[in-house]
Amino acid sequence: MRKLSLVIPMLVVAACGSDDVPAGPDAGDVAPLLDAPPEGAGLQLGLDVALAAGDELEQCQYVRIDDALEIARFEHVYSTGSHHLLLYQTDLTEAPTDPFDCTGAQLTELGVRGIAYAAQVPGGELAYPEDVALKFPAGSVLLMQTHYLNAGLEDLDAQVRLNLWFTETPAAIEAGTLFFYDWAIVVPDGEPATARMQCQIPSEIDLVFGMSHMHRRGVGYQATLDGDTMLFETEAWQGIEPRHYAPHQRVAAGSSIEFHCDYQGEAGRTIIEGPSAEANEMCMFIASYYPRLDPAVELCAAPGSGPVFDGDRTCAQTVDCARAAADDLIAQEQCLVDTCAASSQPAADLMTCMFYSCADACDQLGAACDSCVLNRCTDAFGACQTASC
Repeated sequence: MRKLSLVIPMLVVAACGSDDVPAGPDAGDVAPLLDAPPEGAGLQLGLDVALAAGDELEQCQYVRIDDALEIARFEHVYSTGSHHLLLYQTDLTEAPTDPFDCTGAQLTELGVRGIAYAAQVPGGELAYPEDVALKFPAGSVLLMQTHYLNAGLEDLDAQVRLNLWFTETPAAIEAGTLFFYDWAIVVPDGEPATARMQCQIPSEIDLVFGMSHMHRRGVGYQATLDGDTMLFETEAWQGIEPRHYAPHQRVAAGSSIEFHCDYQGEAGRTIIEGPSAEANEMCMFIASYYPRLDPAVELCAAPGSGPVFDGDRTCAQTVDCARAAADDLIAQEQCLVDTCAASSQPAADLMTCMFYSCADACDQLGAACDSCVLNRCTDAFGACQTASC
């Protein structure tokens, strides 16, 4: 059962070049969008892709990094047609380097363990403070992503360039990126809806920048720290400029980052979460920070974190509902959203454990899924069964 095993759909990535370092922007007769760093000062990743009118395209390509890198600054430029740009870190040591279609692939399938950089405007940059850097160990495999959407009536050639500037001297502090993705969203036919998520921060960090991400049904967004300090607010769903915190926003140990997205439904269809800008919705908070936390915390997947619901089903009833929904993704998503507030956390903990520990076994319900959950998600399953409203 895809929604029960679910939970975080995978966005996808693209890059181009040789086996070791992607090519710069000077291929063919294409004028460079962004000058590459001088040799030894940085690295440029790039992608050129042809899009037919109306196409929505998701591709992937892994990029191998031979030597350890410390990144002091990112900068990017992309042309018309790109919906957003992401650079992922993976736990892979080897991977094919040819581009491939990875539409709908999940995090576990592609080896993603965190995110390095994110953007959803045509140009921008991120610079870390002195003595802070995002670090890639020798032998790292990265995954660069651009999600293309050609909403026009004519074909176009889309280009993306991303520069990674190296530190001049080794940095003492490692940076990270928060990538909080709400995996339970239902926007009913023609009706308003809201998706909420709460993510626990176990130790003190400083935020460098933060931003939202929604699709076209999004009409309002807020992210707050402990419910009172505004981190990001907007009514827009596209062209989102990140907020650079000056001074950097301190987040105390034990704090929580809470965010929600407000939607207005479309007539004639119900929308659920997913990767397609046209057919699905998203609700995310993305932020660069330091010093780096555990990868599970960066994904809002640690215990005590997850979506917040206000329905009327206990966690056990939600599981029964989702099992009965079989392969109906909309019905499964509705089961999750209808979980009551008191069962939100047990349900989130169980879904997260199933995704990371039993994704393959629980793609379809059956004995294999039941056995995996009982063996690998024992505590989360027990808490779900006893949770009330």
